[in-house]
Amino acid sequence: MYTVLIVDDEMLVRVGLKSMLDWEKEGFRIIGEADNGEKALAIIRQRKPDIVITDYRMPVMDGILLLMQCKKEQLPSKFIILSAYSDFEYVRSTLKNGATDYLLKLELEPEKARALLRSPCPLSDV
Repeated sequence: MYTVLIVDDEMLVRVGLKSMLDWEKEGFRIIGEADNGEKALAIIRQRKPDIVITDYRMPVMDGILLLMQCKKEQLPSKFIILSAYSDFEYVRSTLKNGATDYLLKLELEPEKARALLRSPCPLSDV
């Protein structure tokens, strides 16, 4: 079973993601959540989740800085970046920095989440 950490400064987004799927049935276990990148980094260092689903913009430490710090520390988590912004530069920046995928919050629905998690890309080399 693959492990997932959810990181978003909006509580409703975290709740929505957790309730969107029957995670265990899909082969995933949510091991925690955080409301900023700094808290998430501490969890990642300790628990080493397979996948981190994180917001792009957050207080304290944003999702890109979190991703970059994890790469610097050679932490093995794959990153899926969430954002309310559809600006090409955001997308380019996340992928350039090693994110596996980039999803718009407003377009996130159970089938898209399931398809992304089941695709070989997020879990390759885990």
